[in-house]
Amino acid sequence: MICTGKLKVFSINEMRAFFVILLLSPFLSPRAYSDQITLHFIKAPTPTRWTSPRSLTLSALRNQVAKVPGGARHSIGHVFVELQCGNSLTYSGVTSTGNSEERRAIFLEGYGMGVVFKNYRGKFDSQEFIKKDLAAMFETGRSNFVRFNISTTTCSRLTEYLSEYERLGYHKIYAGLNARPLLRQSAGCSAYGMSFLELAGLQAPEFEENWRTYRVVPRKWVGGPLTGRRVKILKILSAIPSRWDQDLSRGGFPVDFWDPEKMHLWTELAAQDLITGANRKFPWPASLLRIKKSTGVLFDARAVPTPEGPFFRDL
Repeated sequence: MICTGKLKVFSINEMRAFFVILLLSPFLSPRAYSDQITLHFIKAPTPTRWTSPRSLTLSALRNQVAKVPGGARHSIGHVFVELQCGNSLTYSGVTSTGNSEERRAIFLEGYGMGVVFKNYRGKFDSQEFIKKDLAAMFETGRSNFVRFNISTTTCSRLTEYLSEYERLGYHKIYAGLNARPLLRQSAGCSAYGMSFLELAGLQAPEFEENWRTYRVVPRKWVGGPLTGRRVKILKILSAIPSRWDQDLSRGGFPVDFWDPEKMHLWTELAAQDLITGANRKFPWPASLLRIKKSTGVLFDARAVPTPEGPFFRDL
């Protein structure tokens, strides 16, 4: 670079760098894409098999002891929420305060498959735990994620919802699989995550079709308050053949929930389609993201109108 008086002459390389920065400036702006909601999906150590009551029970027990490559066990899978509004970044997720209640219900109180409907003492995962856990998941690729660029007004709405959820103490209940948080029933981890998408107007039919699991649990396998019966887990494990009810005519109990493993699988397949350029229709413009070994799908949903109205409603 040459300086003569007040005149500053730039070299060719400096001029090139200047024009590159100028061209990229709209994308490097601090406000560009700074309002986002991300759901992180963590699969169980080994697949949770919903093919029959027996296979579900066996896989759930196996995941209590299966080796994990890093991070927390998450024996039934897990969902974390990451919310970035401007310069504010918040992580959240709901879980039980421990496994003792569930083990007591199964082995001492005879709940059988009634454990999937039972509420437990709950808590928010701490910010520090989530960041550390996700860092381990990114190293192994056990997690993946969907991220949505959203409007500033939608981001503000979700921030208010998170505060209200905590203020009302709903996070202190880790609810059964059928619970719906926006009906004031508290939630499990996946329903909690999906409540953010619902309040943001992002609960697309694509997700309804591919992220949910529905079964009818036979009444004979449900113990606890729902039936007043005691069901030993050994009876479920020894049942051959073992089948779900086809409908509700035999007095069974429906279970309908957002399935973390289906969420993870859908994201994995969607990412593969983005890599290969498959002609696939997404709810919004989509692109591929990577965080170390974890893959994600980024949706541009900034044009989606911010829903209005209260967060919670009564039945």
